[in-house]
Amino acid sequence: MGMNPVGRKRGAVAEINVTPLVDVMLVLLVIFMISTPLMAPQNQMKLVEMNLPKTTNNPTPMPADAKKLILSISPRLEVFIGEEKITDCSAALAAPGPATYEPCFDEIERKLSQNAKLQEDKTLYLMADADIRYGFVVGVMNRIRKAGVTNFGMVTNPGYGADEAPAPPEKKPTKR
Repeated sequence: MGMNPVGRKRGAVAEINVTPLVDVMLVLLVIFMISTPLMAPQNQMKLVEMNLPKTTNNPTPMPADAKKLILSISPRLEVFIGEEKITDCSAALAAPGPATYEPCFDEIERKLSQNAKLQEDKTLYLMADADIRYGFVVGVMNRIRKAGVTNFGMVTNPGYGADEAPAPPEKKPTKR
C-alpha cells in the first residue's frame, strides 16, 4: 500500500502486487523441473533389444547428438533407419554367404541414397547386434560408404564389465 504525503488528496494507488504471480511461477517451475526428466525422447527408444559389442574407450552408448540417423540391424537381420524398417534380410540366415546378402545390400544402399536427411548431414551411426555375422556388418558398412556417408560411427556398450576385461597378452621371457 502506498501512503499519500500530507496535504494531498487521497486517490487510487496504481501498484501491482506481484507476490502471487511469483508464487505461481515458482510452482510451475518446480512442476516442470520434476516432470522433464520423466519424459523420454522418442528417438532414444530401441525397437529391438540388442546385444551390442563392448569396447573399452566408448564414453556413451548412444551418440551425443540424438538428431543424427541411426541404422540398426537386429539379430534377425532386419535393418532400420531410426524407427522405419527398410529391409528384412532374415532369409539370408538360412543360406549364409556373400551372394545371399547382395540383394539386401543393394536395398540398403538404395534406401540410404534416397534419404534426404542423410544426404544432407552425411552422418550415420550403425547399431548392430554382437551376434550378427561379421561379413554382413562389413557389407553394410561398405554400402553405407557407397551411399555417400562421410561421417560414420558405431554404437557400442561402454566398457567391459569387471569380469569381462580382456586379459593382457603374456610376455615371453627373452634370452640375453
